[in-house]
Amino acid sequence: MANPKLTLYAFHLRNNLAQGQEEPVEDVNHLWEQCQQLGKKLNVPRLESLLERLQDSNGKIGITPSRDNPESDYLELLQPEHLLSFSAIYNGSSLQLRGEVYPLQIHDTYAVDITLRYPYPHVEIDQLAGLNPQGCLQIAQSNSLLGQTLVLFAQPEGKLNDIQAFTDDCLTAILPESDRKNYWLSAQGRFLGSPIVEYRNNQENPAQPHILIWLNCHPQTEPLEEGGDYYQPLINLLCCRHKIIYAYSQSRWCNQQARKLYRQLDGKAKGLQHLPSEPTQRLKTLKEWLTELSKTAFDYANHLRDLELHRTTIETNNKNYQFWLNQLKVISLEKEDNLELWQQFISHNSEKFIEQINTDLSYLLPSQQLFQQMIETIRGIVETEQAESDRATESAAQKRQQRLELLITVVSTGLAVSGISSQVTSEPVKMLITKNQPSHSPEAAIPLYLSYYNFLDVLFHIIVGVLIALPVGLIVWWMQKRSNRTR
Repeated sequence: MANPKLTLYAFHLRNNLAQGQEEPVEDVNHLWEQCQQLGKKLNVPRLESLLERLQDSNGKIGITPSRDNPESDYLELLQPEHLLSFSAIYNGSSLQLRGEVYPLQIHDTYAVDITLRYPYPHVEIDQLAGLNPQGCLQIAQSNSLLGQTLVLFAQPEGKLNDIQAFTDDCLTAILPESDRKNYWLSAQGRFLGSPIVEYRNNQENPAQPHILIWLNCHPQTEPLEEGGDYYQPLINLLCCRHKIIYAYSQSRWCNQQARKLYRQLDGKAKGLQHLPSEPTQRLKTLKEWLTELSKTAFDYANHLRDLELHRTTIETNNKNYQFWLNQLKVISLEKEDNLELWQQFISHNSEKFIEQINTDLSYLLPSQQLFQQMIETIRGIVETEQAESDRATESAAQKRQQRLELLITVVSTGLAVSGISSQVTSEPVKMLITKNQPSHSPEAAIPLYLSYYNFLDVLFHIIVGVLIALPVGLIVWWMQKRSNRTR
């Protein structure tokens, strides 16, 4: 073949506007860092410094997309040259590798066109491996990588009797051996007069590129390709395609996570029949479940919201994809071209994706009500159990308070009566003792009699206090009991 070139179109989110985040995503520079890694592998110093070339004085790349700023719909990021050309340092090959890097921002997405070429009129098919040595022309996986497409464009030497056999040989040459088995021919067509073949892989992984092999077999193909009128519609078409697949793969993850949370709910519902019998432990368990289920219900609702956002993303990009496909049809050769390979994607896959998400939501949305009902049920049980526990605690505290009040009443009554009795009777008893003292007794014996009679006096007053306090205590106890019955 003559003048083969291999182009990588890679797409990476800059902003996630679907979730209201106007700030760049966390791994926003992943695409440019991967380009720098490619520069190290290919010994291209200019490519190794790409990130610094793209950053402004604040270290930012591109602009925040908005409807009021259409400039972000197609923004060339490398100013003022737009394109970074390079030649790889000689590595022992007889072919000198040349290339270009063209960085863009397409609305909320970074896009890069990395083209490696052999500008020679005769290149053996097995030498195409030099355009993708060890599969280096591929962006590593990241959370925000939307996807990537490899496009081989070359002019076969002589007439082709079997296009598929030829493109299969090309595919074998440009892919590492470990990746070849994952690809299969999915569609064929004609674009700008020449055959184009699509190879897809069976993995829903943005790091696995989708491949197009475009053969320059028509007199008008090369002039039209060099003119570049097709370029902006094609790169936008590929961007929409990868956004659709990325949104669908994200919806599969959301669906799996939502189903896991539903299984947790189902386990809790069955666990209600086996709660601890001890009230305190049962109440503690239910409170823990209530906290856990509230968080689970919130996460479940987020997954459902994300599913609906992914569906909206697919629907929006379906429309955009169809728009750019129509633009390609306008510039195509009417009697020569067949763009059915791109039409099939939008007609079959996108509709299938939306239908699958609708099916997921039809199963998951009713379960959201079950979450709410489960939370309300547990909350009602907790409130009932808590009220009973509070009443039991209040009753015990009230009884302790009443016992204390009864004790204080009895003791204070006894002490008060004893005090009054002692004041009333102490002086007459003392006078009586002194009056009845024999005249021949020595005066020293008087204290002994006083001590004896004082003991009797104190004992007498205590007995009087007890006799009065007991009926008072019984009256207070009866009144408390009556009050409790009333409550």
